[in-house]
Amino acid sequence: MKKIIFVFLISTVLSLSAMAAGRIAEIWTQPAVFKADESVSWFFDVTGTDLEGLTEGVYMWTWFPTEPDAGHWSNSSEFAALTYVEGNLWRFDLTPTDYYGVEASTITAFYGLLKNKDGSKATDAFAPDQIPANDIRLYSLSTIKGTALIDYYPKDFTVDRPLSVLINANNTWSGCETSPIQGDLANAANVHMHGGVNFWNILVENNADNLEKTELTALGNGIYRMDMILEDYFSLPSGYELNNINMVFSDATWTHIGKDQSCNDFLINTLEEPVSELKFFPQKFSRKDLLTIIRTDNESYVSALTYTITAGTVVLTGSFEGKSDEMRAYIDLVTPLKDQTTIDKINVVIKDNTGRTITNTDISLVTL
Repeated sequence: MKKIIFVFLISTVLSLSAMAAGRIAEIWTQPAVFKADESVSWFFDVTGTDLEGLTEGVYMWTWFPTEPDAGHWSNSSEFAALTYVEGNLWRFDLTPTDYYGVEASTITAFYGLLKNKDGSKATDAFAPDQIPANDIRLYSLSTIKGTALIDYYPKDFTVDRPLSVLINANNTWSGCETSPIQGDLANAANVHMHGGVNFWNILVENNADNLEKTELTALGNGIYRMDMILEDYFSLPSGYELNNINMVFSDATWTHIGKDQSCNDFLINTLEEPVSELKFFPQKFSRKDLLTIIRTDNESYVSALTYTITAGTVVLTGSFEGKSDEMRAYIDLVTPLKDQTTIDKINVVIKDNTGRTITNTDISLVTL
């Protein structure tokens, strides 16, 4: 039976495509990802289609997961009408479970096209298997429900289109200054974003004046979503070059805090970066060696590295030398550790200029 339905749907797509003219230039949603049982706005740019230039009379014709306006191709129902925005841009507001009349669990994708009232003009069909794919995207919470801390969509976002950032409060870290614990943010009554761009060059603080703006949407089970258009949310100047987004999450009073692994600020980087590598030379060493630490292909925003080495009661600190492609630290262990005869390991912490922890690790010493 499923095969028959699938064949019927394909036939429907082909027959409608035969009379259609023009792929929809761009499709996006607000929020960028959504659940099937929540309100969402779909946006369609009909430039290059037969509907280009219209300012009224554009309708939704959709046949999967159901066909709400079945039997009305030549006279679309008003509930299927889109709202004109500007230029060739149209908006369709709906809650998918209500519009399609089915349970959320049965909604996995959307197939449809846009048309005029009598069906004499129509676009090509939109479908998730298009190339390029359309962006009417349901988000599967299975990804963020696992061990992930953060996710976002779309991956190739721009400053002028909706972006959704999701966090799993159960997996975030807090208490970083004393004793780090995981999951405290899940105890918060509400979750807000303290956010910035380009390493806090421009920021929107989580404070009493911004509580409505900074609050995330609770999706249940400790999952939260922040929806924003970056240029609007951060009031970015025209032509602003975005390199990264910085975030810390908390409740309204900063009683519960959520950070990334190693208690770092969350960072979404928009630049393609080489894979950095951290090396110790020699690979095995004792307390009577000269240690060299090398980090190559540092991220573009890394301009300095510092180290803290704890060996028994001795703490050694210093800075790396060099530029971003290769930075080195030369550490004499011989003199400061001459009296530490019983130690069998050292702890090495390396941080960059943003305060991000590169590594926090114990290294065993070779026994003399």
